Amino acid sequence: MLIFYLLNMAQLFLADQKITRRESIARLEGKQTDAPEGKVREKKAEQSWGDTMGGIFKFIKWMGRYKIYRIGKYRSYSALNAWGHLLGKLMFGTSSKIKRRTMASLRALYPNASKKKLEKFYDTNNKFMGMFFLDMIFRMPFMCDFPPQAQVDVMKYMNFEVLDKVLEEGKGAIILILHLGQHFHNPGGMFLHPNKYQMDVVASVKNLPMYESNNRAHFDNLHIYASTKFSQISDHLRRNLERNHVLVMYHDYSSKTQLKTPFISGKLPFLINTPQSYIRLHKLTGAPILPLITVPDKIFGRSKLFFVDNTSIMDISRKYWDAPKEEFHGQVSTEINRIMYPWVRKYGPWWEELMRVAGLRSKDELKFDPNCNLQTMLTTIQEKMIHIIENSWEPERKSAELKQWITDKWPPIIKALDHPKKVVRTHKTIIKLSIMTSREELEKLALVLAKELGNADEFQARKEVKKFFDGLGLFYP
Repeated sequence: MLIFYLLNMAQLFLADQKITRRESIARLEGKQTDAPEGKVREKKAEQSWGDTMGGIFKFIKWMGRYKIYRIGKYRSYSALNAWGHLLGKLMFGTSSKIKRRTMASLRALYPNASKKKLEKFYDTNNKFMGMFFLDMIFRMPFMCDFPPQAQVDVMKYMNFEVLDKVLEEGKGAIILILHLGQHFHNPGGMFLHPNKYQMDVVASVKNLPMYESNNRAHFDNLHIYASTKFSQISDHLRRNLERNHVLVMYHDYSSKTQLKTPFISGKLPFLINTPQSYIRLHKLTGAPILPLITVPDKIFGRSKLFFVDNTSIMDISRKYWDAPKEEFHGQVSTEINRIMYPWVRKYGPWWEELMRVAGLRSKDELKFDPNCNLQTMLTTIQEKMIHIIENSWEPERKSAELKQWITDKWPPIIKALDHPKKVVRTHKTIIKLSIMTSREELEKLALVLAKELGNADEFQARKEVKKFFDGLGLFYP
């Protein structure tokens, strides 16, 4: 059942009961205790920094209630940004964990960059995060205070006739955005536009205090859908697209259960989780997909908003419209990545999700329990290989044939073991598989397995694994 209430005039829809949301959040934070028998509950899950800011969002809501943010009115952009630089260094620059994760992501984005350049990018990202945080507290509420249909001077709309032309078709529009720069200017720019577009946005339940604090009476064209399960709101979003609404969604915010596709096919082809919900809505409604980019306009706090050419995305959609579901979603996702993620590389240090690209957004690994024996290790690796293929898509990869080949080749390897119950390691073991293509993941798993078999004097099984490794190229372009 969909429950909704009015925050002044902006409509907020709550699609699931509190207990459902609470359980989902507990799983996200690693606090869920109903783990299956025999499984060790994982440590606290890696999260986007925004997911850890519940208390801060409540603080922002309190500041908004009493209009304390108005003290920012008397601070210039450069002055507030200077304080942001200091805050960023204190909040993010002093944490070795944050630095390790951010530097890993920077190396993934810029594999040929020097250490000095990566350090400079890291320092810039810390400053950006501090500026973004202060902007969210002191400047963002001023955007909301502008009177109805006024031109918000902090945002420059560059080619919005593209959107107007799309809406003439009457199918609505699916606008994809990124966490670049002051990324709240993305959705904010849409519903504050003088044309007053009817806009839908999907919100994180944890972020609701922020939406509440920045709501205003004239936001009657804004529809916020908050849920932990997209299936509970998809029908409502579909109907609104059919009413010619604009749906705004972040393309770079995903979960580990979503389809993995190449980050930038041909250039940086490592796999990254890619949202699929709006591709499904595109297929159901025919609503065009429009990428919207927002970057700083000379100084942080002002932004330029512009649509990039979506021709290739729509061409791919038409070409594979009648293809199997996996092929359609894979092709469209990969093309969207190819169009949008180069902007992430161009403005990498100004990307809020930077810290997570080498972790939460592309993380993959294989864990072995203590005292794992050779047969269990082999079976676990086979299952992982199948899982990698089933949950990812890459251009021209022969997925069905590869899955069958893994299935056929594994029994001879297991049969070749002389001591299948021999313990490999007495402690927990992890094979890290992040920032890789599927072929690189399979090759690493095979190489690790071959090494362990060699250490255990299982030379015949090791020989079979070597044959498997040499044959992987048959299934890739």
